[in-house]
Amino acid sequence: MSNKRIVIGLDHGNGWVKAKTDSNMVVLPSYIARKDSLGEGLTGGKLELNEFESSTHKGEVYVWGKDVVKAERPLSTYGSQNRYQQKYYKLLNQFALAKVLGNYTGDVVEALVITGIPSQEKGTELEKDLESTLRGSHLVKVDGKEIIIKVTKVVIVPQPVGTLMSQYLDNDGFVKEESYEEDAVAVIDVGTGTTDLDHIKELRRQTDDFDSIKIGMFDVYKKISDFVNRQNPSANATPQKVEEQFENGSYTVSKRSKIDITGIKEDVLETVAMDIKNSIIQRWRTWDRFDEIIITGGGATPLGQKLKELIGDATPIKEAQIANAEGFYKYGKFIEGASK
Repeated sequence: MSNKRIVIGLDHGNGWVKAKTDSNMVVLPSYIARKDSLGEGLTGGKLELNEFESSTHKGEVYVWGKDVVKAERPLSTYGSQNRYQQKYYKLLNQFALAKVLGNYTGDVVEALVITGIPSQEKGTELEKDLESTLRGSHLVKVDGKEIIIKVTKVVIVPQPVGTLMSQYLDNDGFVKEESYEEDAVAVIDVGTGTTDLDHIKELRRQTDDFDSIKIGMFDVYKKISDFVNRQNPSANATPQKVEEQFENGSYTVSKRSKIDITGIKEDVLETVAMDIKNSIIQRWRTWDRFDEIIITGGGATPLGQKLKELIGDATPIKEAQIANAEGFYKYGKFIEGASK
């Protein structure tokens, strides 16, 4: 058994899973696929995939990795009713813990997991559901090698708090930016499924001044996939496939067929950003009370730039996609240090 408790920052978003330890960082899509759904010969070296099997579902072998989006029928963990109790969500949590602890296969690892939930779910039964999926022992096979993870403690914070911790603390959990101990900070966390708002003043979350807006990058991808399918009904575009090609100027149906998405992409980003801003205004009628406005989350790069145009002095975080996982990890190191 590992002779110390490993701190894991886990951010299981609707689009991407991010997990961090002191020696590893995992950033992979929030989809898994059944091994037998990939087809003959497609699980070899050409695809970046690992095989996973959980003791909770013996005999069911799944693949997960960078190329899981290329599976014909990927299994999503996207937000839905009772999300934290859904089979694939719980399995992917286990796989993410096993993946980020890849150096410990064949071992028994004790872990402290820090993770986040949408702001409006803090203090609800959903928080208890999430904790129950993580706490306890998990036996997972990764490419045939077993690892046993004993999660002895779970700390759950509102999602945007992760980014603030990433700015406030260093990698060892010590304070690196004291100004946050006095400042009032607005955090706008733009994710795949939601945009979470939190007001944190002097490192205290203002529990009467937060919101979760049911708009995110998924809405952008969905509108573009609808556009592509109107142009070519045979394209069978999905939000997941659009996300994979989002940085391109065109959507590739095949080598013989491409659809220009430059214009629609700009229009959709503008529309969705304005929808988010209007929702923000309903929560925060004025921004003068904030010392800093931070834009973070997986959608912060494309949508964040649009929001910055609408909120001129907002600050998009560098490496925004992994900022919450980084912050969760640093907060975990802080907790471990404080307990000694």
